[in-house]
Amino acid sequence: MRLVLVVVVLWLWGLPKALAQSEDWLVLPTAADGDGAWMQPTVGKVSRELRKQGVGVWSSGQATIRFEQRGSAPPSVIAQSAMEDWVALSQDAVRQLSKGEYSTALRQLEEAQALSSTALDVLNRDPKQARMVLDTCLYMVRALLDAANKPAAEAQARTCVRMVPDTQPTRYMHPPTVAILYDEASQPGPAHTSTLSVESEPSECALRINGVLVGNTPFEMTDLYAGEYRAQVECDPSAPNRVHRVRVATGKTNLFVVDRFDRAVRTTSILHLAYQDTPDARQRARDAREFARVLPAAAVLLASVPEEGTLELRLIRGTQRDSSFARIPTTTSGPTTEDVIDATATLLANECTDFTVPEPATLDCATGLARAPAQPEAGKNRGGQVRPPRGQFVSGLTLASVGAASLLAGYSLLGVRSAAGNDWVADPGSLDAHGKWLNMGTGLIVTGAAGSAMLVTAMPLVLPYKSKTPWWGWLSGGLGIGLTAAAIAVGVTANPKPAQSCSINALVNAEPCVSRAKQTDLAILLGVTAAPLLTIPLVYLFRKGDKKLEAELSPSIRVNRSGGALGVQGVF
Repeated sequence: MRLVLVVVVLWLWGLPKALAQSEDWLVLPTAADGDGAWMQPTVGKVSRELRKQGVGVWSSGQATIRFEQRGSAPPSVIAQSAMEDWVALSQDAVRQLSKGEYSTALRQLEEAQALSSTALDVLNRDPKQARMVLDTCLYMVRALLDAANKPAAEAQARTCVRMVPDTQPTRYMHPPTVAILYDEASQPGPAHTSTLSVESEPSECALRINGVLVGNTPFEMTDLYAGEYRAQVECDPSAPNRVHRVRVATGKTNLFVVDRFDRAVRTTSILHLAYQDTPDARQRARDAREFARVLPAAAVLLASVPEEGTLELRLIRGTQRDSSFARIPTTTSGPTTEDVIDATATLLANECTDFTVPEPATLDCATGLARAPAQPEAGKNRGGQVRPPRGQFVSGLTLASVGAASLLAGYSLLGVRSAAGNDWVADPGSLDAHGKWLNMGTGLIVTGAAGSAMLVTAMPLVLPYKSKTPWWGWLSGGLGIGLTAAAIAVGVTANPKPAQSCSINALVNAEPCVSRAKQTDLAILLGVTAAPLLTIPLVYLFRKGDKKLEAELSPSIRVNRSGGALGVQGVF
């Protein structure tokens, strides 16, 4: 039964990850600066209706946080009072150092560095302030040296080099021991061989790393320590641009920044695009795909007001050339719920319709011109079922096919191992028969468990979106529960474990080993077959609008010779 327990743990571990592969949509408003009263209510109404149709949707707050983490964020803002506190902490720490109060000085310097680390892109823009940041960082090196902690002082010197690149400290303010450590940390060496290459569109734009002006794009910065750096590409030097947090790893890290996109992105109040000039459809589609790449999102629903009283919802999917769209009436408080229902039904059916005219007009998605409405397909339900995106569906179907084949192979090995066991019983002294029987057991478990895991992973990718769990989903869950009960029953009623280990050669009587293995093998296969069947209703229960489940679970297992333990831990 331990093996059944392991299979169940693998299923519990894989299910949340499989569900997470079903990427959500993003509702993204686009407008001119200062014209955004309609955005919040529109995003809320459209998102709610999509969720009712079984489509996962990024919440605006979650999308903003994720984009600022993985894409770009607004420049930091630091209050004058915080600046004054930072200066006061640094100065008082130096006084504490002169008194020999190392613990107090270290505490104050840690507070000062924590503050400066959150606003490097602002503090380091001014060369004098950048030098102050570096000097404060080096005060901690001095405190650590005075406390006889040289390894920590060396690590701190490397941190100082990374925090304030291409800047020299105020030499006379630091003792020679500190200056030596800083100079050693600044020299090229095996500890810092990373490279950051930054290109931009257009090129020849000012580049700032952690707020320090280092050159113009394209620019390659070498001999860096691995870690996080803040890059800003500023084609317009009159105002700070968005901050790209780049995780520089060992080797070369590349960053490409499109200035036009950076200037259009807004992550305050609500995630949206604000254009100074009305962009063409292709440009907006490129911007939408960039959001989809960063988050990621399976599709982006662009919401715009092309003219007063009209809301256009345009669905952008992957590299698809033509996009479905719907035009509906709207006000400053957003569209009505009835109009949103019509629009989402059109988008989910991959159609283009104008609902702003007295009689809804079917449009050609490529040209936007009116066309004769197509006859509805027999049995087609516009709002009840939506197939996942093509790429996701094909990937899931491939995974399910391989998984089903692997699971069937496990059942085939069940019969083959049974025959091998009978051969071993007939000739207990045969090493070949014994070895074949043992190897078949390993193959049965691996193929069965692997097939089950692939089927579990494939379910969220291939199952159609529905507003509620379908009847066949509950039927599948019932069959899964039945197979689970059967697996437990077979395992519990299996013959007792033989007194001698079944891996010992030349057993006098192999019948107890073979008889018990036939029962436990069947129990394992029944258990792994139940897992994908149980997954189907769970996919529909957990497939909601939020990007992640409210409960994040991580199963754990501990097994030894005397027994085992299964646990589940996480955030609820």
